[in-house]
Amino acid sequence: MTQEIAAPPQRWQRAAGTELLGLVSGSGLNHSTYLVRRADGQVVQLSELLHHIVAEAARPLPSDELARRVSAGFGKELDVEGLTLLAESKLEPLGLLEHPDAAPAAPPPTATPLLALTAKATLVPRAAVARLSRLLRPLYATPVVVLACLALVGLDVLLFTRSNAGAALNDVLLTPGMLLSLFALMSVGALVHEVGHATACRYGGAKPGVIGVGLYLIFPAFYTDVTDSYRLSRAGRIRTDLGGLYFHLWWVLGAGLGYLATDSPVLLLLVIMTQLQMAQQLPPAIRLDGYFVLADLAGVPDLFARVGPVLRSLVPGRGVDPRVSELRPVSRWIVTSWVLIVVPFLAGVVVWLAVSLPYILTSAAAATEVHLRNLSLAVTTGQPVEAALSLLAVTLIALPAIGSALILAQALAKITHAAVQRLTPRVPRPLPRHLIPTTRLRIGRHS
Repeated sequence: MTQEIAAPPQRWQRAAGTELLGLVSGSGLNHSTYLVRRADGQVVQLSELLHHIVAEAARPLPSDELARRVSAGFGKELDVEGLTLLAESKLEPLGLLEHPDAAPAAPPPTATPLLALTAKATLVPRAAVARLSRLLRPLYATPVVVLACLALVGLDVLLFTRSNAGAALNDVLLTPGMLLSLFALMSVGALVHEVGHATACRYGGAKPGVIGVGLYLIFPAFYTDVTDSYRLSRAGRIRTDLGGLYFHLWWVLGAGLGYLATDSPVLLLLVIMTQLQMAQQLPPAIRLDGYFVLADLAGVPDLFARVGPVLRSLVPGRGVDPRVSELRPVSRWIVTSWVLIVVPFLAGVVVWLAVSLPYILTSAAAATEVHLRNLSLAVTTGQPVEAALSLLAVTLIALPAIGSALILAQALAKITHAAVQRLTPRVPRPLPRHLIPTTRLRIGRHS
């Protein structure tokens, strides 16, 4: 009689490079949520039980031993069957648990947030950002912040009473060299903005990543990787959100002092345009600073991921979506209000683009043709400044036109995809609920 050989017990181990970030502070969910970061940088939010499993699996453990340890730490019994179900259906597909002797699995999913930055490239490496943020960290001391804000108010009052913005604008527009200088200074200011986010992240006790450049739709934009700010308190995350605007404030003060000393029209326009740029960061309709402030006030990492659940919950006769019912009352009110304001606004933008796009493209093509002729003439006659200005004008005209067409195309693609999903059987997709945006990108305008 042949004796059957018992199969070795199933073992589980935390995936290499997985980092436990701890309990979320100021979460908008009505249950405890923990954060874990994979080796690829993707941040995953887990329930307390799932977090215990990942925490206990620091080394390869048989299922029965792992279940025993999790039960002891969690305070409730978890049997081997329950552990195996959670490991195979949740944690292994998320790339957080693995069999130490098994072949490498397929790459786990990553978050794909709406209106995210693409085609990213590093400008300032992590080590340089760390040194710079440590050096500038004292600027976030409370007395310094208060004095800087008061200084900005005083500067604006002074400039309003003694400067002539109209004359400065006319001088800059009629002087190609000044116009190029203004554009260059605005670009440097956008980088200063990103340093502010990184320094605020460091001041709170988290580690900032790289500063880089990418494409927001098709528009060039700087960004700062402050993913580690997820581990901060709500106040620390909001400070990080506003850090770019705070450093932009210092940039304005420097430009204002320069203008008072030199009467340079370029510096006066830099003061005005930078503050207009700061104001553009505040509306929470897209992923700029105001969006992240609102998301952190609500304690919800990705507001756009809640749009569908909120809208479905508002349909009469339908129950409340689980992604809405899991929110605390205040957070639910914030998210619902945001959806009811932003969705009609974005829908209005799409409708306006659909109606206006032919005119936009026609006008842009005509203006581009004129500037291309000027560019050709400037190159032929050896006028580098005029050639650079013509090239800049072509870029600034073409990007909004192409971006408008791209926004409309993406909106139509989303609508088509949603319609197809409504007409086909739905397949449960539980994993994305655990994923939050891989990188908290603080986007600063580049043009």
